[in-house]
Amino acid sequence: MMLRFKIELSLLLSAILLYIVSALCYSYELQSTGGVESVSNPYRIYAFPLIALASVLLAVAAILYSKRK
Repeated sequence: MMLRFKIELSLLLSAILLYIVSALCYSYELQSTGGVESVSNPYRIYAFPLIALASVLLAVAAILYSKRK
């Protein structure tokens, strides 16, 4: 019983952490250096897969919690 609670809590905390990391990846911008135009958001492509992974972890944690009750 206690192990299942720890698994649910770790899944929930992992999902929250992934949401925070994906928000940082999405909002990160490089400083423009002048002459040459470079990619301004190099980590934006990682934001949506991280959001998807966090949503899956959150759904699994919710399903495990609902089966416990």
